Amino acid sequence: MIISMGVFAIAALIGVGSLLALTNAQRKALVFQSTQDNIRFAIESMARDIRTGNFYYCGSNLTDIPVTASFKDCSSGGPSFNFTNVSDQRITYQAIDNRIQKSQDGGPFQAITSGDVGIEYLTFYVIGSPTDDELHPRVTIVASGVAGSESSRSELSLQTTVSQRTVQR
Repeated sequence: MIISMGVFAIAALIGVGSLLALTNAQRKALVFQSTQDNIRFAIESMARDIRTGNFYYCGSNLTDIPVTASFKDCSSGGPSFNFTNVSDQRITYQAIDNRIQKSQDGGPFQAITSGDVGIEYLTFYVIGSPTDDELHPRVTIVASGVAGSESSRSELSLQTTVSQRTVQR
């Protein structure tokens, strides 16, 4: 009788341990899915705007934002990106307070990522923006984010390259 109770206790302990491990794995998977969806949505939204835009300007720091439409390449990367969208608005993207943020026509920055996801890295690489360099303009966006706590921490890095849809003259 004592032996059977001991075997049952060990089996129950293994079962409860497995259940806790599965619950933790599910929590981590949900956090990873949320992180991935959030960052992918932000990058896809930026790419859609950038693809149809013009006057690509890569800022060398967060305050390097032109007042008028200008061109500036940065093959070594920059933390700020400014361009004119198809509606003739000046759009700026930056990572501020661990969130990807967007400004229209010099207005206040609005977050386009959730507060649940911390953006650790956002860099823009711009090539071919000046009209006299005979290169088709393209922007590479590299972003890295993290979400969750210690046991369910999820990290994600994404990169995409966007080429301008219109022919530059």
